[in-house]
Amino acid sequence: MNTSPQLTLSAKQKRLVRESFESIMQYDNSVVVLFYGRLFELAPEVRAFFKIDIREQSRKLLETLNALVDALDRFEELRGHLAELGRRHVNYGVEESHYVNLRSAMLWAMGQALGLEFDRETRAAWETLLREVSAVMLEAAATVQPCSSK
Repeated sequence: MNTSPQLTLSAKQKRLVRESFESIMQYDNSVVVLFYGRLFELAPEVRAFFKIDIREQSRKLLETLNALVDALDRFEELRGHLAELGRRHVNYGVEESHYVNLRSAMLWAMGQALGLEFDRETRAAWETLLREVSAVMLEAAATVQPCSSK
């Protein structure tokens, strides 16, 4: 029995994600700067999680977003990668509440960059996608004991 989170985006929602992502890529540097600024505002404690240069981290974030958008019709192909990310993030100190802050910061940054193009339907499509990605990562994270015990 597979109880793993499934991608539930409709064809229209997938189209909205793809179209908005094309626009986001025109402002990719601005979006990641806005995103990290907002994330650190919402959850200042997460700044310590970033041990590599923020430009390198930004590149990784954009690569992950690109992979997500490219695999909207093949979400299962990304499941293993997302699960591994979830397991790794446990040892960085990432907690479930941080996923909420990340989604909020990402949606805010996209809205700032895209303005009216980031309408209610497009935001809802991205929110669904980000929630489902978070669910896969959190499911995998729940199977890991953090390296440092409290």
